[in-house]
Amino acid sequence: MGIAGVEAAAGPQEHKVRYTKAAVAVAALLLLFAAPFVVNSYLLFVLNLTLVYAVATLGFNLLVGWSGQIGLAHAALFAIGAYGSAIAMAQGVPFLVTIPLVGLLAGGLAVLIGFPAIRLTGFFLAIATLALGMAIVELFKSARSLTGGGGGLSVQVFTLPGITGSASTYFVTLAVAAIGFFLVRRSLMGRFGRTLQAVRHLGQLSGSLGVSALRYRLIAFGLSGFIAAVAGSLYGQLQTFIFPAMFEMNLLVPMLVMVFVGGAGSHWGPLIGAAFAVVLIELFQDLGDLQAIAYGAVLMIAIAVLPGGLVSLFATFRDSRSIGRFFARGTASDRSEVS
Repeated sequence: MGIAGVEAAAGPQEHKVRYTKAAVAVAALLLLFAAPFVVNSYLLFVLNLTLVYAVATLGFNLLVGWSGQIGLAHAALFAIGAYGSAIAMAQGVPFLVTIPLVGLLAGGLAVLIGFPAIRLTGFFLAIATLALGMAIVELFKSARSLTGGGGGLSVQVFTLPGITGSASTYFVTLAVAAIGFFLVRRSLMGRFGRTLQAVRHLGQLSGSLGVSALRYRLIAFGLSGFIAAVAGSLYGQLQTFIFPAMFEMNLLVPMLVMVFVGGAGSHWGPLIGAAFAVVLIELFQDLGDLQAIAYGAVLMIAIAVLPGGLVSLFATFRDSRSIGRFFARGTASDRSEVS
């Protein structure tokens, strides 16, 4: 069989894989859409929390996994979304309008944070951004007239017409998560994703390829902050009451767990990591101050055992001998039909 025959055989096979992935995605969305009608309020809350964390981890993974920058101000940017949305709603701004507004605010602040910190690397970048994030949370504590200080702030709950509160919050979160994952995946599969990977691996040497490492790192900071704040606005709706202690290390450490346990630099790692972390939250909720230690232990074990994250298990299964033989048999039959 000539080259043209091979290409003709590869084409249908590639289309089959693409259609299969699309069908799985549509089926998953339909199941998620049906969840409020078939699960109780507690399971709906857990599922909603998983989606909120998945969106937050989507932005964190963009910064840590794709651009290779360990920026630890993510929880504070998440808090900006929660507080900004709640405060804006109290002033009469519709909730759906607050989502992009807080995203732009946090995205701009993330760029400001990243600009001086971007020239640092590794441990120094992590410490600098962590300190800035802690300073932002302290500001929420001190601005009592606006945020309620340490006592917290009540959040107005947005409801879709004809839908109860919890289901309404869930549907909004599901829509934002679906749009967010679609847009981020599309952008990372193209030139932008390849450039981020080049900047991650080559650093300043990427300038020899005509790529500005500084610009793309700042873009990653900005997009990560935008997505974090969007997730924070959804988190405020889910919790209905927020206070500064919610956005300290007890949130940052689970976010790190979500990124690395799910699979840093992967497309579906944020969703897998968020689901795993929510299970841990339910298991560790009675540990009190020991929660961060427990999360840290899980993170170290996961990195040691699965450096590629849980998503690597799916790749291992896909590339296993039995699965490989199955697809090889199917490809061989397709080629025989073409020839």
